[in-house]
Amino acid sequence: MSGARASLERTLAYLKKTFWENLRDWKVLILALVFGPFFVFMMYGYFVAAAPAYTLLVANEDAVAAAGGSRVPAAAAGLLASWRSAQHPDGKPIFNVVPVDDAEAARAKIESRDADLLVRIPEGFSQRLAAFRDRRSGEPAQLTYLADGKNARAAMAMALSDYTAFAYAANLTQAPLPLSVAVQSVGAAQPLDDFEIWVPALLVLALIMVLFTAATALVREVDQGTMARLMLSRLRTGELLAAVSVNQVLVGVVALALTYLSARACGFHGAGSLAVLLVVGAVTTLSVVALSVLTAAFLKSMFELLTVGVFPFFILMFFSECMFPLPKIEVAAIAGHQLYANDVLPTSLCVRAFNKILNCGGGLADVGFEIVAIAALTAVYFALGTWLFRRRHLRV
Repeated sequence: MSGARASLERTLAYLKKTFWENLRDWKVLILALVFGPFFVFMMYGYFVAAAPAYTLLVANEDAVAAAGGSRVPAAAAGLLASWRSAQHPDGKPIFNVVPVDDAEAARAKIESRDADLLVRIPEGFSQRLAAFRDRRSGEPAQLTYLADGKNARAAMAMALSDYTAFAYAANLTQAPLPLSVAVQSVGAAQPLDDFEIWVPALLVLALIMVLFTAATALVREVDQGTMARLMLSRLRTGELLAAVSVNQVLVGVVALALTYLSARACGFHGAGSLAVLLVVGAVTTLSVVALSVLTAAFLKSMFELLTVGVFPFFILMFFSECMFPLPKIEVAAIAGHQLYANDVLPTSLCVRAFNKILNCGGGLADVGFEIVAIAALTAVYFALGTWLFRRRHLRV
């Protein structure tokens, strides 16, 4: 019992030491705390400033639409109005319709991706729709699309444009639709905008920054030669890493809370529990600390941390889907839960858990598998990192 008490006292003493050293290295600490909120405000400003609408260049060659007194409906003009009035569920316009006369200039805009789609409404478009309405026969009206096949936005623009055009033509000709579709929402009741979809990944990005603060606490001891003094004292490896872990989990939870509050300040409304979010964040921060121990085992100076140490940071940032979605490479299925190749990174599982909590309203039971998987990976990385760190820095 006295041995356990002595171990606890040594751990708390070293915890106090690393805590004050974090405060003295306030620049690194501030960077870790404000990194997540900075990206939240930046991405919010980007999504607000950027035009969410798809740009449609429309070459209207339907002369009948301008014929005064004709009984033929101005179908082309009505189609343009339908495109302009199409809206997302949040009221934002789907299309930015730009009439064009110069076909070559319009084609150049498609190639440079200054526009997403060029739509050509041919001559006689209104007559053909009128003929179909009156006789239910004849050659169908046709739209011609010019798009860059390498532009992913072009495919979505075509799909939405088709939907709007078919709905307009069916209403104009009073033709019954051969198919109806019923949509049932899964997860969040309200549709999410682009910013809300990215918030879970931005929260994980704040946790990844702990990689630097945790590695700094360890590499500093090696760089300054104080690790030799710790070897001569009674402080054990497990006590040292326990103190560093507790300290860094506190940093990670504070960074997560600040980033979440920043997202709320930008209008984000998470559907899940903040307490569950913090629990998953704390477990994930511990896994990042384990990766920091593994990283610090290969470093001997702060200069190496600032150069070589950024490599694992970028691996976590890009392959955890914090910057862009990745293709799903299935590896295994456990208890009905699918595991993917990038799930070897605990932060990837955290992104999935945060999405369940914030965007789907999931509780602790819904993210139980992710918590267990993150904890298992943490144990593996801690075991490997502790062995390497002790072998490289704690041997005479």
